[in-house]
Amino acid sequence: MASGTSEGDATAAGCDDLHLIYPDPQLAPRSAAAGALRRLAHAFVRHRTDPETLAEIAAWADATAQQLEAGSPPVPRPQDYFARRYVDPQPPDGAEVMAFSDRAFSGPANPTAMEVDMRRHGDGVRATATFGAAFESAPGRAHGGAVCAVVDDVLGYLMVCLGIAAYTARLEIDYRGGVPIDEPVIFDGRETRREGRKSHVSLTVQAAGAPAGAPPLIEAAGLFVIVTADQLA
Repeated sequence: MASGTSEGDATAAGCDDLHLIYPDPQLAPRSAAAGALRRLAHAFVRHRTDPETLAEIAAWADATAQQLEAGSPPVPRPQDYFARRYVDPQPPDGAEVMAFSDRAFSGPANPTAMEVDMRRHGDGVRATATFGAAFESAPGRAHGGAVCAVVDDVLGYLMVCLGIAAYTARLEIDYRGGVPIDEPVIFDGRETRREGRKSHVSLTVQAAGAPAGAPPLIEAAGLFVIVTADQLA
């Protein structure tokens, strides 16, 4: 668990192995609310209803958004996000890794995210993701752009596991097969080599139930440019 993370934060979410970089005292209730909103989004895409129900949903959503917007000022992202890579402990092997509870694409408290479980896996990172109906493109398949977003996010968390701050400089994705919706898929990312400030990475995506030796659905390769602690200082 990262420094600054209280045991109560992890316990509240039922995750005693959670490496949470920025604690969220409302992690459990915010994640539950976001999960309900994600379910609503998938149901809204998948099903049809009468105009009266649609009007009720629109009125409720507008009123709730107005209540949230009036309740507090926007919460900015902390400015020390990258600097902490060089002072915080790295997540232990097998630990769930989370930077922000509402991180784009993978944060459980973000209602627009996918369902993602992100963990350090040896010297790399492994994520299990499920794409719902809101991300369906061709019948039964997740939109390639949504999959690409998770690829980039997983590789970003690889940087966290490596204990370095880095930006995505190049990302190449080979779509070999369709990524299914409503079924878990496994993202495995690792660093292949490092040249000075260049971190070369690779990633594969495979269906969770695929037999051993099955070809990956996706292969990706990328380049991350490291921002050193001296540069951040």
